[in-house]
Parts: sequence; C-alpha cells; structure tokens
Amino acid sequence: MANFFYTLYNKIQRHKTVFGVTLIIIFGLLIWTASTIKFDEDISKLIPSNSENEQLQKVLKTAQFADKIIVHIEKGNSVTTDDLTDYASQLLDSLSTHSSEFIKDIQGKIEDETIFKTMDFVYNNVPLFLNTKDYSNISNKLEPDSIAKITENNYKTLISPSGIVSKQTIIKDPLGISLMALKHLQQLGISDDFTLKDGFLVSKDERHLLLFITPAYPSNNTTDNAKFSEHLYRFQDDLNTVFKHKAQSSYFGGTLIAVANAQQIKSDIQITVTIAMVLLMTLFIVFYKKLTIPIILFVPTLFGGLLAITVLSVIRSEISAISLGIGAVLLGVTLDYSLHILTHIRNNETVKELFDSVSKPILMSSLTTALAFLCLLFVNSPALQDLGVFAAISVMGASVFALVFIPQVYKGKSAPNAKRSIVDKIASYDFHKNKILIGSIAVLLIISAFSYQRVTFNQDISNLNFQPETIKSAEAKLDTLINISSKSLYLIAFGTNEQKVLETNDEIFNQLQNLEIEDQILSYNSVGALVGSDKKQQESIQFWNQFWTAELKTQIQSELIENGNKFGFKPTTFEEFYALLDHHFQPLSIDDYRKINVIPISDFIAKDEDFMTITSVVNVENDHIEEIKNTFKNYDNTLVIDRQAINETMLGHLKNDFNKLLVYCVIVVVLLLLIFYQNIRLTLVTVIPIIITWFVTIGIMGLFHLEFNIFNIIISSFIFGLGVDYSIFMTNGMRSGKSSMTTHKTSIILSVLTTILGVGVLIFAKHPALHSLATISIIGILAAMFISFVLQPILYQFLISKESHVEKSPADFADPPDGRSDRNL
Repeated sequence: MANFFYTLYNKIQRHKTVFGVTLIIIFGLLIWTASTIKFDEDISKLIPSNSENEQLQKVLKTAQFADKIIVHIEKGNSVTTDDLTDYASQLLDSLSTHSSEFIKDIQGKIEDETIFKTMDFVYNNVPLFLNTKDYSNISNKLEPDSIAKITENNYKTLISPSGIVSKQTIIKDPLGISLMALKHLQQLGISDDFTLKDGFLVSKDERHLLLFITPAYPSNNTTDNAKFSEHLYRFQDDLNTVFKHKAQSSYFGGTLIAVANAQQIKSDIQITVTIAMVLLMTLFIVFYKKLTIPIILFVPTLFGGLLAITVLSVIRSEISAISLGIGAVLLGVTLDYSLHILTHIRNNETVKELFDSVSKPILMSSLTTALAFLCLLFVNSPALQDLGVFAAISVMGASVFALVFIPQVYKGKSAPNAKRSIVDKIASYDFHKNKILIGSIAVLLIISAFSYQRVTFNQDISNLNFQPETIKSAEAKLDTLINISSKSLYLIAFGTNEQKVLETNDEIFNQLQNLEIEDQILSYNSVGALVGSDKKQQESIQFWNQFWTAELKTQIQSELIENGNKFGFKPTTFEEFYALLDHHFQPLSIDDYRKINVIPISDFIAKDEDFMTITSVVNVENDHIEEIKNTFKNYDNTLVIDRQAINETMLGHLKNDFNKLLVYCVIVVVLLLLIFYQNIRLTLVTVIPIIITWFVTIGIMGLFHLEFNIFNIIISSFIFGLGVDYSIFMTNGMRSGKSSMTTHKTSIILSVLTTILGVGVLIFAKHPALHSLATISIIGILAAMFISFVLQPILYQFLISKESHVEKSPADFADPPDGRSDRNL
C-alpha cells in the first residue's frame, strides 16, 4: 500500500497543474451536488422504529398534538377588566398587521358574528348535542307551572335592557333547549373557571385573560418560528410599557421552547467554536510553523464530508439534518489522519519513509472506524443510519485524500537540532514507566468495577431542553391558573374508515364521561361532545323524534300560547320554536362542523390521505395513569398516548440498540485487526486498551452520577472511533521503534487537544444537551489517550517483547530488518 501511494505521489509531482485542475473540478462537482440535497428536519427520526411500533409511529405522525402558544395577560393594579381586554385587542391588532403569515389560528377571542353563527348552528341541529340528562331537564321544564314561570322570566328579560342575543334566543327557543346544547361545547374548552367577557376568555375573578395561538409552522421549524417569536416579544415589551402596572403578559408554549433551544445552541456554538477555532489555528500555525496549515489540515476533512453528502444524495431522496449535525461533530476524527501525516513530515521523514510509516495505520484506522460507524445500520433509526453512512464515507474519503493531498502541499521545515516544542517533550515522555500513572489507572479500574452499574440512560428528552427564566415563570403562573403541568394522556381513535373511527371515538367519549363522574380523571377535552358518527347522530335524532310526540308538541304549544297571552305575547311569537319541533333533522359531516370557526375541529381530527385520527386529551393524576391506560387497553383501534412514556420506551430501544452496536463494533474491530496484523497478540495489544477505555469512561460517569442521553450516547461512537485510532497508531509506533512511536504520540496529543478545543469546549455551553455531550467527550478522550500511553506499552512488553526474550523497553522495541519479529508469534 505504501508503494502505491509513493508511486502516485511521484506521478502527481510530474503533473502538478493537472492535479490542481482536477481537484478544482472534483470539489466543484461535490459542492454542486451537495447544494441540491434536501434535508429532513424531523428530530423524531432519531427514535428507532420497528414492526412493533410501526403503527404507533403512523398514529403519532397523523394525530394533531396542537402545540399552542398560550398568552397569559394578568391584571395589575387596574380596577376594571377593560385594561385586560384592551391589552388583548391591541396585541391581536399587532399580530394581524405584522405576523399573520406565522399564525394558523387564534382562540380565546370570539367575535359577535361568530357567536351568532355558532348559536344558529347548534339551534338548527339541536338533537345532535343533547344527552339523556338534558332530556330529563327538558321534561322538568314541560310541567304547566314550570312553563308559566319560564314565560314570566322571558317577559322580564325581553322588557329589560339586556343584550340582543338574549332576546333573539328567547323568541326562537323559549325553553332554552339550545342553551343546554351549547354548554356541552365547554368540553372543548379550557376550564369552568373561565367565561366570555367582551368576546374574550376571562377568569371568573376577572384577573386573567388567555389567548391561544396556533403557529402556522411546526415547532421544529425554528427558522420561521424564531421570526414569529421575535415579533411576539417585541409586541409584549411595547404593550407592557404602554399599560405599565395595569396589565402585563407572559408567553408559554412548545414552539417558544424550541426556538429558545435553537437560539441557545446557536449562541453556545458560535461563542465556544469561535474561541476554539482561534486557539486551534494558533496551535497549528505555531506547531507546524506554516500560516497555510489550517487550510491544509481541513481540506481532507472537507473533501470527506462533501463526498459523504454526495453519496447520500444519490441513495436517499432526503437526508436527516440532525444526522449531518451530529456528523459534523464526529468529523473531528478525520482530522487525526491529517495530523499524523503532518507530524511525520514535520519530523523530516522522506516521502518514502512517510508512506512506509503512516499509510498502513491510517488505512487500518479509517477502515475499522468506518465499519464501526456502519454498524449504525443495524439501528432501526433513519437518522442514525444516515449518520453511519455519512461518518463512514467521510472517514474513508478523508484518510485516502489526506495521503494523496498533504504530501503534495506541505514540506517539513524543522532542522534536526531544532528546539523541541512542549508537545514533543510530552510525547517523548515514557508514561508507562510512571508508577503514579499506572497506579491511578489501576485505581480507576477498581472504582469503575463498582461504579459503572450506576450509569443510567435518561429517557426523558424534555430534561435536555433549555428554558429561559421568562418561560419557566410563565409556566409556573399558568400551572396555578389552569394546572398546565398536570399529566396529560392522549386517547387516539384511528383507522381508514371514517365512520368506524367516529364510532370508536363515541365509545371513548362515553367512557370519559363515566370516568369524570367517578373522579378517576381531572378533566378532558373531547370532540365527541360535538362530533359523532352517523350511527350516533341517527340515534340522537330518533330519540328527539320519540321524545317530541304529537300530543306533547300540541300541549307545549298550547301552554306557551296560554301563558304568553297573560303578558301580551302574540300566538305567533314562538313560531320558530314550533317549527323546530317539527323539523326533519339529518346527520352532519365533519366538514359541516369545520365551517364553525369557534369549534377547533382541526385540533382533534386529522387526516393523512386515507388514514384518520381523532384525539381526546385527558388530564389525570399520576396515581391513576396506569388505571386509565388499562381502561382503554382493549378498545379496538385505540391508542393511549403518554408522550413522555412513549419517548422513554422508544429511547429505551435506542439504548438497547447501542448496547448491541457496541458489541458489533468490538467484533468488527477485532476481526479487522486480526486480518491486518495476522497476529493474536498484536490484536490483543490493540483491542484491550479500547475496551478498558470504554469501561473506565463508564466508571467515571457512574462515579460522578453522569447520565447517558439521546445526544451523548451518539457521541460515544466518536469516542470509540478515536480510541481505535489511538490504539492502532500506538501499536504500529511501538513496532517501528522509539522515534516513530514518539511521532505517533505527538499526533495523538495534537488530536486530543484538537478534540477538547473543538468539542470539549462546549462544556461551557448553557444548553444541557451540549454540556452533557462535551462532558462525555472530555472524559472519554482523555481516558483513551492516557490508557494508550500507559497500558499499551506495558501490554506490548508483556505479550510481544517478553515472548521475544528481548531485554528492552517497548519504547526501544523495533522489528528486525526482515519485519518478521512478531509476525508468527
């Protein structure tokens, strides 16, 4: 392999212009192809899917979990409610004028026209909204003395200065039957503690007003939602200034949390990475004594990344954006290859010596690392599969390109007697002879044996969210007002037959009514109070027709006319009501309900082609969660969705998949090393430090009560890959002799510094996910380096040098000229 690269090097040297033009063309094609790629920003693609949860994934994709922004306006020292409604009106005006493109719907403000339309809709379809209890109340109203009292009250209302709505309702419905039906719409609302005040949803003590904004974009579209968030907070600042202490507002919602997370991640990365890049560039320029070194160093990494994206664009229609984001962090492993080549050239090795020294270990390292990443294909997660392919191709592409490119553009300048840098001095130190370091690793191994079992996997992804204090405060206020933090379960009826799904939802709704009566649940929101199947609607119409017999209708009409005469009502005053009793009602379709804006049908009913879901939201105490789940366990085509529990279950699958993945990686690495070395002892010398590194890393995490999560468990692939690199280069360095091993150790130290400055610096990030990612990286990488430097030479001496009966340290050990010293051990 060394001869191949050396021959290629000489050919390129003779045709440098052709080489340069070819590189420009290749990079141009790669950049053009990469620019045409489509990205999938769905973070749920990280969660594994399989045949067991395929149906669940389909339901979750279709069901509407409306992520609303709640605007909470509080009264200050104002003595009237007008300040609350004025504040809300001005906010709505600002949103309508400047932010309409970001808003799908706003609830909490009902126009008079909408109220009239809703009342007419319920009135014209009144049998569909009545239940058995309502008919019992109606029966009580039909007694002669009750009709007399109702007629008297209606007369007083009509001659009083009451609203026009009340007067129109009395004329059309003197018994108030439609008002009974309207009350059932509260089961689609927020709480009995809120009423309508000037068209707004206001608490009964008139100190709080709520608005509910449904964003036009999903919460994972943080780019557009960030603009909307900026608008909201600007309007808030302006209005809080105008109303001063009279009224103030606060916002809460998953969309705002997602935006805050994205902005915090961006801020953390910008600050830390900027600092890291400045330090890295300074380090490389000073160490290699060349201003263009950053370009030389990163070109192979850039080539590997572009090549991987190009290949993915050919085999995938869309690429997971989250996988490329994680992959960008993992690309740090590709810098190792450039560092090894640069360090060997810097030490004045000839080109032939360079390829003899580094070509085999670099290709070994890149191949084992690439195959380890490809083990991610065994994880049932589209995003992680993309990550595996991306990382594998990047690693292989970068390693080969580095061997071709760097020797052409970088020439070492160090003289033989030049002053050594501090990195060189550290690299030349015999770590394996330091008893304190050996004892420290022994102590860590003993501690890890007891502490590694303490490491848990945090399956609650919400713990990794960053929430500003303003959002935390808003959540606390809302919790005292509407118990927003209470446990919510989602009952979802699903299927491809609309009527079957509606019938299933009818059963769910009936059961929810019973559970509320039995105090098994705190409250529920269900469209079943409004939308029923054709079967249920026909039964309701039939019950209405059976209730209103001809004799009963004649009696009621007579009673109303007789009692009305006493107050001057004409016999024809209630003609509309008499016509209502004789009306021939028909079932309604879902589209009929959608015409009424005050009814948020889209929050509950969703369709994706032929697949349909109807969602009911149940608020329940933690003690009753399992009981409620068991209640609906055997319902056909029904799922009880506990979003936190589902995340925990699915992320638990991810943890199990990674446990298997680790085993696969070790098997792949061992097999490849056996093939490369053709020597069991050399393979053990290389593999044992990798396993010990992983064991010690887990042990240190357990000692400090650090947890794995969905983000830092993925970075463990990165740590594993670097551990493989360090072990392979150390083994090859020890086989080549003292000077070669020192050079390899120098490049390893530079790799550690690069990684800590590039990834580890994120430990200063405020975002919990970034902080945890950096913490695990620092622990794992430092463990990999020290274990390679301390234990690997000892293992080499014990398994290789001792067997050869050579009285020399592993640092001084080198193959004899024929290279057969340990080939057949």
